[in-house]
Amino acid sequence: MLSTIEPTEDTATMRLTRAEVSGEPIACMELDRFCEHCAYNLRTLPVFCDERTGIPIVRCTECGKFQSANDTATIYRPWLHRLTSLVLGGWVIVMIAIFFWLCVAETAITCVTLEELTIRSGTQIQRFGSTTIQTVRGSGPLEVWTDMPDHDKFIAAILTGSTSVAFVFGLLMVVVMAHWRKLAYYAVALSVPLLVACIAVIIWREEAPHLLGWSLTYIAAHAGANILGASLGVTFGRPIARLAVRIFIPPTLRPRLAYLWIADGKTLPVRS
Repeated sequence: MLSTIEPTEDTATMRLTRAEVSGEPIACMELDRFCEHCAYNLRTLPVFCDERTGIPIVRCTECGKFQSANDTATIYRPWLHRLTSLVLGGWVIVMIAIFFWLCVAETAITCVTLEELTIRSGTQIQRFGSTTIQTVRGSGPLEVWTDMPDHDKFIAAILTGSTSVAFVFGLLMVVVMAHWRKLAYYAVALSVPLLVACIAVIIWREEAPHLLGWSLTYIAAHAGANILGASLGVTFGRPIARLAVRIFIPPTLRPRLAYLWIADGKTLPVRS
């Protein structure tokens, strides 16, 4: 009497590792797909055809195991797609909100700077040593505060803050929108600060039209700081993100963030 041997995970794996494939690949993995054995990202790997079954298969370069290149369908897959769509929708809304409020923050910094550099005519200021105390606030039109204490330090601090906020904007842009072309990043890094500057000009023209010519110098300085910060964020954003991943993310989880390397044509260092 012949005994039957139930297939196990080991025998199935052995069959896959012994699969015969054609010499030339028929395609390559274009989407993020993770190895069922080691969770390595199979994206960009060649897809071969199993000569015995005609099934497209891909071999993981990390663990060497073969597996089907087709996405397996289960009863949970429709619900997984629905949940994924919901999460992606929320993610898009959060990213739009973050970018929107970063732009609002830059506009506010520019306008607040102009307000701090001006003073109402008729305002009486009493000074004690290095401190300045505003005693009576005037009701006249705004005028330039020519003797503002620590003027240069204030301007330097504001421009540094603008550059830092713009740097975060550029970094988020290249990390979240990794599918963009590099020219698109720099186009946004240039256009958004110019848009913020235009909004600040419109607001300040309503606030103090007689000081518009004077304010253009500071608005242009803020726009330049924003362009510089955003450009630095675009240039160094993904290298900084990759360094953070290598420091804080274990090797087994790094394939989920492989796009940070793939977007720049680099190979994910899984084990280092």
